[in-house]
Amino acid sequence: MKIYMVSHCFPAEFMWHKMNPEMKKIMVVLGLALLVSIIMISNTNIVFSQSPAKGSTTHGVKIQTPSQGNEISIGNDNLTIAGKSVDDESSDCQVLVIVNDIKPYQKAASNGLHGANDYSKWEFTLSPDYTKLKEGSNKITAKLDCKDELDVLKYDTIIFTATMTNPSGGNNLNSQPTEDISGTEQNRAVDVHNAEEKFNQTQELVNETTSYDNSSALQQPNMTTSISGSTLNAQNIYGDKKMILSPDVAYLVILIPNEGHESVNQPKNQLPLINQPYVPQNVMIYKSTGILWLNADVGHRHKISLNDSNSKIFESGIFGYNTTSKPLTLNKTGAYQYWESHVSKDVPDFVMKGAITVTSQMSTDNTASQNGKYIVGTYMVPAKFIDKYRSGFEDNGFNIDSTFTYKDLRGGQKGTGSEQTLFVWDTHNLSLEEVISALEELTPTLPYN
Repeated sequence: MKIYMVSHCFPAEFMWHKMNPEMKKIMVVLGLALLVSIIMISNTNIVFSQSPAKGSTTHGVKIQTPSQGNEISIGNDNLTIAGKSVDDESSDCQVLVIVNDIKPYQKAASNGLHGANDYSKWEFTLSPDYTKLKEGSNKITAKLDCKDELDVLKYDTIIFTATMTNPSGGNNLNSQPTEDISGTEQNRAVDVHNAEEKFNQTQELVNETTSYDNSSALQQPNMTTSISGSTLNAQNIYGDKKMILSPDVAYLVILIPNEGHESVNQPKNQLPLINQPYVPQNVMIYKSTGILWLNADVGHRHKISLNDSNSKIFESGIFGYNTTSKPLTLNKTGAYQYWESHVSKDVPDFVMKGAITVTSQMSTDNTASQNGKYIVGTYMVPAKFIDKYRSGFEDNGFNIDSTFTYKDLRGGQKGTGSEQTLFVWDTHNLSLEEVISALEELTPTLPYN
């Protein structure tokens, strides 16, 4: 048998049986060393391939009591809030609680089995010295605060309803909300299929008829409504592609998400990251509410056109990445469609589109006096960075109403992972100029660039 070997020490060809014993020993040792090296490299690759990916979406803290959607007596000033976390006696963590965004965060008490530093179980008793529940929707957020960085989600938020107590002492479960627009503008529903025919668009992105039935939308279960009369639940906005706002909202900032210009009729690695080109894609507002669009679509310019039932009535002009359009206020009730064409080189006939329904101001003096307190918007970040951007928004004076994490349509990309988090924010302390400035400061730091 001939053995061929390339080496600077030995001839290129020789016969094994002609080797002297010493040379044979050397060859055996070299062969064994090579075999061991191959095995070690293979095992190392296996270890790395099985290592957990960074950016875990495991919840580090959870609120267990009360639970999402509970109805609680407003007279319960000493409400006990309880939950669990990944902390134990060996880690240096604590749990902080905030109710209805009343700062500062309050420190919860540890309730784990291993003493004062074990926050695996925790509780916080709400007292009037801090704040009280308000009638209607209330929000509680728990935050896991650790000395050492943990690869977990550090926030958990629930929304529940507080009701007035009947004279008999029971909850008034049959009370009706003071705000009812169930009979308003029902004939002004937005039908996206009809909008498609009107614009003669060949690419259908909205694959369902979007009809705003006010009564069913406002009574839909599990809606997050931290602003009375508004639906601010991120999961519902993702699933239903719509948002309903009350007159309390002065401005809505509609997100043009990164890769929002991409069509769904492309290879997977070219798909958009979320299921709608504008977030929210469909919205119902009152005449007093202003609309503007935030361009978070990296490297792409946008220009919004808006039509009423007859013709184009608005054009935003071109606005670049990390800027907003000029605010638009629609003073006439009715259904409007907004859109952009020629946004994709790969799918030239793809059209981005959305819909706005404008309804009239409710006539109650109480509602009118509260008009225009809030600015509301949506935002999308890679799920593994949600804690970073949540803190960034809160540090800039925003409240986070709700979050929803989903697997993006593209299936993941380098630097961002396969999951995105959509969240809804609001603020009533900042001017529109301050909101725009904060958004333009945060958006370029996203890892989509």
